[in-house]
Amino acid sequence: MAKRLSSKPTVYLIDGSNFVMRFGEKPFNIAEEEFTVWLASALETDTLCLAEFRVVFDGPCRRERTVCPGITVHYTDSEPADNYIVETGAYLTGSHIRTVVVSSDNGLLERAQADNVLILRCEAFLKMVQGEINKNIR
Repeated sequence: MAKRLSSKPTVYLIDGSNFVMRFGEKPFNIAEEEFTVWLASALETDTLCLAEFRVVFDGPCRRERTVCPGITVHYTDSEPADNYIVETGAYLTGSHIRTVVVSSDNGLLERAQADNVLILRCEAFLKMVQGEINKNIR
């Protein structure tokens, strides 16, 4: 389990559907677009400026898109997002790329951890990232 955000280059594989559904009403209204705007502001912080956010959504295949340098949105079509996240996390970790899976899905987190991928719950990720954004505003 990751205990903090890393200031080193890190790929955060985010379970987008889980995150957006979890926080759809609170603490602020997060839709896909709002979520990626929020992540873009995180990339402006000293701690996360070297991060890469890969947001993965379940659902019909839409074009993979790069929101801005450092943020890519993936849609998994008929494959469950969980499988994509676990497989990508294991591959990146095996390639010695610092990787953190972000989700609140216990099954997904257990699978990622079994493959030696660092994990972070959505709630902790939200709190830590918002803390970094708030520091940047001051």
